[in-house]
Parts: sequence; C-alpha cells; structure tokens
Amino acid sequence: MNKSRTVLALATAALVGALASPAVAASAPVAAKGAGPAHCVLVLDEVKPGESTSHVSLHQCFNGPDASARAAAAVPRAAAQTELMTWAEHADWGGQYTKVYGNAGPCDAAGYSFNPNSWWSTHLSSLLVDGGCTKAFLSGPRGNGTFGRSVSYVGDTLNDAVTYVKIWRG
Repeated sequence: MNKSRTVLALATAALVGALASPAVAASAPVAAKGAGPAHCVLVLDEVKPGESTSHVSLHQCFNGPDASARAAAAVPRAAAQTELMTWAEHADWGGQYTKVYGNAGPCDAAGYSFNPNSWWSTHLSSLLVDGGCTKAFLSGPRGNGTFGRSVSYVGDTLNDAVTYVKIWRG
C-alpha cells in the first residue's frame, strides 16, 4: 500500500471511530469554516436514586445551512417536548449553542444536574432556562452562582469555567 493510501486509510479509520463514539464526536461543537455556528442537542435522563447527576443519553452537533432542523430532528420525540435550556458560547446568546432536553419531562423540584463536556466547560457564557425550570445553579473552579430564567452573561467568575449545572423549578 502506498503512503497516500495508508494516510487515507488511517484518516478514514479515525473518522469512523470518532463518529461511533458519542463522547468523541460531540466533544467540541465546532463549525466547519464558513458553515456558521454549530447547532447541538443534549438529552438528559432524570437523576437516578443514589446518583448525583443525570445520564446524558444523546449529545450531537450539526453544521451547515440545515443544521438547526437536523439537530431538532435528532432529539427523541418524548424529550423534544421538554426543552430545558439553551447554552450559548458568548455573552448575549451569541456564537455556537446547545439546546438541552429532558427525557423525564418538565422540571420539578428535583430537576436535572450534569457536568458539561470539556468543550462547554470552557466556552459557556450565557443561557436561557425553560421547560418549567426556573432556576439554574452553575459551579466551576472559580466559584458558583444561582440564576433565573434568562442569563445574558454568567459573570466573570463562571464565564468559560462551568463544570457543573443544576436546573430545577424552585
């Protein structure tokens, strides 16, 4: 096998492996050059007894002109009825974003809690809370904060430094 075929085979294998692994494929919602911001979806299960965070059952990102529609279509029907929050990369809801959905229905007092992936842990700057949720608690290495429904900027302490999120109706 010549060198260019070997490189192509290795690149193809790496791409197939990345697409088969949700953790790798969804780790960074980066848009292709000129494609505009990525549109991502994250689906959470309820927090199980004895556990402290929700299981992430889906995390996918899409790029291109029809990315928003493809992202919405990827969400299971039951979860699609419970949009919990939207994260944005920049203050005032700019840049790339992820819509977070709940498999266990609208927020209640228990809510949902989870750890954003490594990309969002270092890029989250603003958010909108929905789906019956009225509160969001964010925590990170520099501190924490509790917010209401619409957060145009999480503040200098949490900007690009969120490692834990809890949302609930309170």
